[in-house]
Amino acid sequence: MTNQLHIRRGISLLEVLISMFVLLFGLMGVAAVFPVGNHYAGKGEQFDRGSALAEAAMADLKARGYLKPENWLYAAQPTNGVVAGDYRVIQPDWIPGGSPTLNPTADYFNTTGTVGGGQAFVIDPLGEAAARNDGMIADRDIFPFAFFSDAYPTGADNDPLFSTNSQNVTWPATPLPPSTVGLAETRWPIRRLTLSSTNVPTTTVAVPNMSVAFAETIFRLHDDVTNELPKQDDRPAIQRWSAVDSNATPTPNYAADDTLLSRQYSGSYSWIATIVPTTTGGLNALQPINPQFGSELYEVSVAVLNKRELTPSAASERSIAAVMNLGNELVISAANNNTDAVDNAVDGIRAGNWIAVAGVHQGTGQFLMRWYRILSIDDESQDRMLADGSNTGNFAIRRLMLDGPEWPLNSGSNLRAILLPGVISVATQMLPMEAQ
Repeated sequence: MTNQLHIRRGISLLEVLISMFVLLFGLMGVAAVFPVGNHYAGKGEQFDRGSALAEAAMADLKARGYLKPENWLYAAQPTNGVVAGDYRVIQPDWIPGGSPTLNPTADYFNTTGTVGGGQAFVIDPLGEAAARNDGMIADRDIFPFAFFSDAYPTGADNDPLFSTNSQNVTWPATPLPPSTVGLAETRWPIRRLTLSSTNVPTTTVAVPNMSVAFAETIFRLHDDVTNELPKQDDRPAIQRWSAVDSNATPTPNYAADDTLLSRQYSGSYSWIATIVPTTTGGLNALQPINPQFGSELYEVSVAVLNKRELTPSAASERSIAAVMNLGNELVISAANNNTDAVDNAVDGIRAGNWIAVAGVHQGTGQFLMRWYRILSIDDESQDRMLADGSNTGNFAIRRLMLDGPEWPLNSGSNLRAILLPGVISVATQMLPMEAQ
């Protein structure tokens, strides 16, 4: 008996279809990797730029003299300064026509009554200048702009529930909950500062604030240059330049005779700085005539923002009531199960972003403001009972797990979460203030 070898002379249609099916989905899988890879590559570049800018900005603060309180200007607060419109945080040592102020107390700050000079400070010339350009006159020295709560009526255009300005919110509450420590001043304690655009003596009355164009040269990153892709696919990208056509007879359509000024940049990255006293005597020690000036350390942080909306608004900067649990679990809330207030407060806030938490130390009365990176955040608000000694009833809440310094024990209630969309990196150092 012999075995005959069967030789196939082709492949079946079914085999062709199966091969095409495998090849199709294989190629689709490979193609799907590219957008995912681009996404993570973009994220990596974003965080790399943010970290580098935070460290560079910290060096800028020192080199440019921005850690000298005598150079600080309130954004717009009416003051009892040398003349109307003088917004220095620290009064000059010598007031023209008067005498030097010798008492190194909080009265030396450029404020009156129980307004207070502020408990923490945010150096933000870009935000202040943008607000000034948009006609925002009153209270632009308040940071952040909006406070979300169920206690405030719906604003214009039925936008989310928020106070028109954080200035309308007292700290930590009125009246204070039993056995809690509050602040003596009646005004919101976090103040937005700007800086002078010129190096003026302390006795000079006129102090010009930075404009947006001036502030952008310092507080915005210029390294994210823009490129233009030519029509020919085989040509490399071309950098775009700002230029001026300075010929006697301008020819705007003829680029060869233009004078190049600088590379164009997208300007997606900008930064602000926060300065917070760390001891009960640190606030008064900001004044150069105080004996402790230069010996106190302050928590100086630089926060880098990606694609920030410059003008202060509820969309760009806001706060909401919060409680800090053990393990850095932050619970933000709004009373009466007001999910709109909570949802709008966290709009644009993602895991990996940074937020600030502010409150009062219940042992010392020291004001606290610290930065934390978000590890995770609830996808939606929940209706829960929130009882922390001062709050009762149903609250709309969201939980955030944070990475950062431990919050003091017994001081986790009655806090404020400060939420700025797009904060991608924060650098913090303990530094002394500097003198002129």
